[in-house]
This record gives sequence, structure tokens and C-alpha cells, in this order.
Amino acid sequence: MEERARSCLLRSRATLEQDIKASYLMDHMISDGVLTGVEEERVLSKPTRREQAAALLEVLLWKDNRAYISFYNALIRESYGDLASLLHNDLPQLSPEGEKSYSNGISPTVQAILSEGGVPQRPVVFVNRPALLNKVREKLYKLQNAVGWVTVFGMAGSGKSVLAAESVKDHTLIKECFPDGIHWLSVGQCERADLLVRLQSLCFRLEQSQVSEAPLRPPSSLEEAKERLRFLMLRRFPRALLILDDVWDSYTLRAFDIQCRVLLTTRNRSLTDSVSGRYLVPVESGLDEEKALEILALYVNGKLHNLPEQARSIVKECKGSPLVVSLIGALLREFPERWGYYLRQLQKKQFQRIRKSSSYDYEALDQAMDASLQVLKKEHRELYKDLSVLEKDVKVPAKVLSVLWGKELEDVEDVLQEFVNKSLLFRDCNQRPYLYYLHDLQLDFLTDSCVELLCYFLLLTTL
Repeated sequence: MEERARSCLLRSRATLEQDIKASYLMDHMISDGVLTGVEEERVLSKPTRREQAAALLEVLLWKDNRAYISFYNALIRESYGDLASLLHNDLPQLSPEGEKSYSNGISPTVQAILSEGGVPQRPVVFVNRPALLNKVREKLYKLQNAVGWVTVFGMAGSGKSVLAAESVKDHTLIKECFPDGIHWLSVGQCERADLLVRLQSLCFRLEQSQVSEAPLRPPSSLEEAKERLRFLMLRRFPRALLILDDVWDSYTLRAFDIQCRVLLTTRNRSLTDSVSGRYLVPVESGLDEEKALEILALYVNGKLHNLPEQARSIVKECKGSPLVVSLIGALLREFPERWGYYLRQLQKKQFQRIRKSSSYDYEALDQAMDASLQVLKKEHRELYKDLSVLEKDVKVPAKVLSVLWGKELEDVEDVLQEFVNKSLLFRDCNQRPYLYYLHDLQLDFLTDSCVELLCYFLLLTTL
């Protein structure tokens, strides 16, 4: 539906809810083919006339221009001329291609649904990753007839959030699987009080679209907020999708374990081990060379064949990390002559100098890497730092690390499992025994951190 028409419906919503009788209007809309029998039953299941009117308008807001015009004509046929006049000036024009006449592949209807649910827009510089995108959508279709969890996991800066937001920009997916809406919540690392605020915000957003005699007070505890959210999702939005972005721990996750449909992004693949209906999508690798070069070209407003030779070297050094490519691209937009400089910083592991405000939560690579490290127990953090002795592109069995750490093999395997779950280490399951390895960026970060620590120690000893 055109933005202007949708806006008109929202402005006139209170008046329409108060005056119309939904059952009279729906007969015409079903005849026009813009309303289904299932949708009619859903509206008529509401106990009062006003709630039925509100439910009909809620359905209508999800539909296209044809539905708006059908609703307008139904008002006239049922002698609601004064109400029809409220909609007349914003009647949309029907093009031969209807909803498909839009740019970027996102219809106005889908864009309005996602905006209402708080789903982030595409980054200014965006490159599609169709193979991964299809994997996420394939898993989301598994939630069509049952509640469950789709978990997108991977290391820092792998593009999980962008992938999650892009996966729901599909009209058919929303219509068939999540007709009650898409609702995005950015979680991150948060204390108990911060988590309550996030839950209160989500409950408020969901309650805004409902008819209520008086606004409800915000829930005052996590337990109350969880129950409020459970009620909203089960009774009012049973086929909605809740997107939880950047969840770090099981304590936070339990607040949303309310038997609904969830898309989760995290660095910790083991978070959803205890929930039912679990589907996993790993984001293990960076962008391929051509995709990464395309991002750099978009940032500098150039063409692929005009990029300097250093561009390929930059992509090779960072293994196509979406975070690093975007950070460097944003810097090159302001300093287009610094290709060689930023390549040298990557080669020297000077991550703190590759710093730029961007669409990511972190301004620099070292911040993103360090955040993952800080969630480990102190003992395990020190063990992880010992992995700086590994060489690039070399995979080792747990037995080697057992010697390095001086621990029993079973204890080492348990620690390595934690690192793998938190996307701090990768495991090659095609070999027996399993082989473990670090992403080049993780190894570079560890090496750089150890050098800084050594320099600091030497400085202290000379004072």
C-alpha cells in the first residue's frame, strides 16, 4: 500500500473504529478478492463491534492498494459516505504491475510493516549475499506452522544483523509465515535493569496497535514483563516474528522463551540448545573477493575496474570481513588517497588506527574482538590468549593444546567447545580427531594484544 494511503488510514483509524460495522464491509471486500475467509473469521472472533472494526483495519494496513480501494468502495455501498470522504483524497492509483512496481525489490507494504516493527533499514552501502540469505529464509519458512527459533551465529563483524534484517524483506515470507508482523529488538550486552527497559519498550510498541480503554502501566519487573510479552504474542500476535539482535547470554534469552517465533543473532551458537524448534544458520566466512571489492567501490563512488591494486590486498588481509571492509571503505570515502596507508595498518595489525563511526556497534575492529573476549571467565581468557602461538591457516588437534596448557585432554576439549560456541574459534569436523583453528583476524588481534602487553610490561620494568 502506498505510504500516503496507509498514513490516511492511520490518521482516520480512531473515527473508523468507532463507527463502522466490519461484518457489512467484509462481504464486499471478499467479493473483490482482497480479503480471505480466514481473515474474516479472525475479525469476527473479536467479542465487540469496535474490536472487530479495529481488527479489520489491522488486516487492511498489511494489504496493497487494491484493498484500500475495495474498503473505500465498501464504505460507499454501505452508506458510510462521510467516512469514505476521509479516505477519498488519498486514493492510490493502481498501476498494471501493482505492488511489483517498486525499486530495490521492497514493496511499500513490506517497508511499512518493517518500519512499524523497528527493523533497521539497509546500510547506505549494501551488497547482497544471496546464498546465506536463502539459507536464513529457508529456516524461517520452518516456522510457518509452529513456533521455534532460527539462530544466525558467527564471529564479530561477520554481518549477522544485516543478514537478519534483509531476510525478512520478502512479501511472500511475511504473508505466508508472519502475517501478524515483524518486531525487531536490539539487545546487546545488558544488565538486568537494561533488559527490563528493552522488554518494556517492546511491550509498549505491541500495545500501541491494540484497542484499549486506557494505556497500561509499564511492567515493573522482568517476570511481569515476560508474562505481558507472552500474553501479547500468544493472544494478539500469534503468528508474528520476534527478531532478537545480538544476544550474548542465556539469562537474557530466558526472558524471551515464551513459545513464539524468534529469529536470533548471536556470537554464541549454544544459546538455544535448551529450546525447542531450533534451526541454525552459521555465518562462518567473510565476503568473497568480488563482493568485498564491490563494497569498497560503492564507498568511493567508483567502479570495480578503477580500484587500485591495494584494494585486493586489503580484502585478502581481512579475509573479506564485512566489518573491516566497511570500516576501511568509510575511511576511504573521506581520505581517498589512503589506500596504501590502511593496507599497511592491516599488515602491521594496527587495528586501533582503523577506526570509524559506522552502521556497526563498534568503531574499530579491536573493540569488536575484545568484546567477545571479555565475556569469558578470566581463566579461559588467559588460555585463549595463549592461542596467539598458532600459525595462520594451520589447524591443530586438541592434544597439541593439551600440551600447551598442561591440562587433561577432556578438560581441553571442554574449553575448546566453549570457544567454538562463542565464535572465538573454528572447528574442522571433517577430521578425526577434530582440528581447531583461528580466523586470521582473530589471530592477528591476539598477536597484537600480546605485543602491546609485552611492551607495557617492559616499560614498567624500566621505571
